[in-house]
Amino acid sequence: MRKVILSLAVIGGVVFLQSCGETKMDPAAVQAKVDSLAATKIEEATAKATQDCEARMTTELKSMTDSLVHAAQMAQAAQ
Repeated sequence: MRKVILSLAVIGGVVFLQSCGETKMDPAAVQAKVDSLAATKIEEATAKATQDCEARMTTELKSMTDSLVHAAQMAQAAQ
């Protein structure tokens, strides 16, 4: 019984939202909006990836460089 009532409520909500009188958008306007949203998301993802890469380079690269320099200094001291 709950499922029937819930189904009727959902269907009623969908019918109500469909009858709100919204005008249809032009396909070109829809595509422009999608392109705009996609461009924004791509820019955000690129900025985040660049920030993560730079942070990783500063932490991991620094420790790798330090260990290589230390190994080279130890090799020179052994000679």
